[in-house]
Formats: sequence, C-alpha cells, structure tokens
Amino acid sequence: MGKALTTRKMVYDILEHGFDGSKTSRLFSGFIVVLIILNVSAIIIESYKPIGEMYHQEFLLFNIFSVIVFTLEYFARIWVSVESPHSDRSEPIKSRIKYSLSPVSLIDLLAIAPFYLSFIFAIDLRYLRMLRMLRLLKLTHYFKGLRLFMDVLRKELPSIGAAIIIMSVLVILSASVMYGVEHEAQPDVFDSIPSAIWWSVVTMTTVGYGDVTPVTFLGKFISIFIMLLGVGIVALPAAMLAAKFGDELRTRRQLLEREIATALEDGIITNEEQIAIEMLSESIGISASELEQAILKYNRNMTCSVTCDNCGKEITSSNRNQ
Repeated sequence: MGKALTTRKMVYDILEHGFDGSKTSRLFSGFIVVLIILNVSAIIIESYKPIGEMYHQEFLLFNIFSVIVFTLEYFARIWVSVESPHSDRSEPIKSRIKYSLSPVSLIDLLAIAPFYLSFIFAIDLRYLRMLRMLRLLKLTHYFKGLRLFMDVLRKELPSIGAAIIIMSVLVILSASVMYGVEHEAQPDVFDSIPSAIWWSVVTMTTVGYGDVTPVTFLGKFISIFIMLLGVGIVALPAAMLAAKFGDELRTRRQLLEREIATALEDGIITNEEQIAIEMLSESIGISASELEQAILKYNRNMTCSVTCDNCGKEITSSNRNQ
C-alpha cells in the first residue's frame, strides 16, 4: 500500500508540476506539448485532399497513437488527483469524481471523446477534425498563463455576457433600421433582417468587407453612427478582460507576498511553511522560479544598511529588528 502511494505521488508530481518540476516532469510535459502541436499540424495537413488521401493510413495510425497517449494521461490524472492539496484523501472516490467534473478534466475528455464516439455515431469527417482541434485546449495544463486567462474568463463571464447581450441588441436594432432604409433601394442585398445582420456585424466590428454597403444618403448617414458606436461597444469585452487580467495577476502576487511575509516573521522558513508557500504558488499559477525570486525580493526589502556612529562603517541589519 505504501509503495502504491509513493508511486501515485511520483506520478502526480510528473503530471502536475509540468515545466517547473523535475527533469522527468519537464521531459513528459515537453513530449505532450509536442504531441499536441503535431496533432494539430496533422489535422491541418490532412485536410488538404491530395496529401490526406495519399497518407491516410499514416495519419490514422498517428491519431490512434495520440489517442492512446492522451487516454492514459487522462486516467492517470484522475488516479493521482487525490494527491492534490485541494482534495480530500479520506474520500478518494469523491475526490476523483470532483476532479473528473472540473474544467481541466473535461478538456482532457473532449480531446479523446471524438475518437471513441466515431465508433458509435456516424460523424462527418469535417466535424470530426474540428472536434479533434479541441486538443489545443490541453495546453492549459502546461502553460500557466493560459490557465490564468481561463480563470479570469470564468470570473468575468457575467460582465462579458452582459457586454455581449448589449452588442447583440445593437446589432439587431441596427440591422432592422438598415433593412427599413435600404430594402427598397437594394431589395436583393437587404432582402430581410437576417441578411442585414451580416452588414451590421461587419460594420460594428470595423471589419468592413465591402460586399454589402448602403447606397442611400440616409443609410450612409446612419452607418456613420453605427460604426462609431461599434468601435466602443465591440472593444469593451477585450478591454474588460485585459484590465481584469492585470488585476488578477497583481492580486495573486500580493497574496503570495503576504504568505512569504508571514512565514519569514521569525527570520526563517520552516519545511512546513515552505510546503505551504509552494502549494499556494502552485494553486495561483506562479512558477517555482517566480516563487524563488519573490522570496529573494522580500529578503532584500527587509534588509537595510545602517552607519555606525563610532567608526562610520555600514552595518547590515533587518527592518524587523529596528
């Protein structure tokens, strides 16, 4: 039993520590990242019919190999999920079920599900390729910046949803107005409100394909206001995400700095405190090198130079003792 626990902990470290872990962990992470990139490249190249037909068997074998690797990784992550600091080891089954329903686990499931579903349901090859592209989302395991972005997106979902609703309302209203103004002048282009929605989206997003344009004076006049309105409204979700991303990163670093300050109140970091800090840094997406830099920075800030009144020499002392 003890050996199994040791093996599980070792596998957990390899899978979860990624590029910030041991040499084995870095090698495994590099292998999976390369495999994901090769999968996406293979899907793109295979869609080119001459190459896809010529090397159909090779693409199929590579896909089978990839699915086997991703499947083993998926079940291995569920198995070792009880080693996570956020799981309850006294209830391993419950912890594994909770992890299997988490967003990161569902992403891993989506990466392999299309392959197995193709044996049960007749899925069009084009849609199957699109579903296989979901393997790109697995990169969130290995790049903490992507994980941070997903966390920010999840937290800001209500605000972004409200902005999208406002944008959708404006698109429909502007399309309805332009349909009423331009329908008689261009019945073949603005033949219905759904057709006018295409013009509205292209105009409000400032893409401006030019395939659908107003020809009446009133239509052009209204378009000016719609384009100016679109510049601010469409850019709103991106601005919200950028601002929240910076706030979230700053908050996480401040939280870590407070934890380091608490641990260094007595001048040293014990093993228990070190483990607690590492667990916190891992949970908030800060790498081991960033953690080390944060500790060194704190130590430098807590140390100052004092000049002796008798000899004039500089004496290094801690701010905590002054």
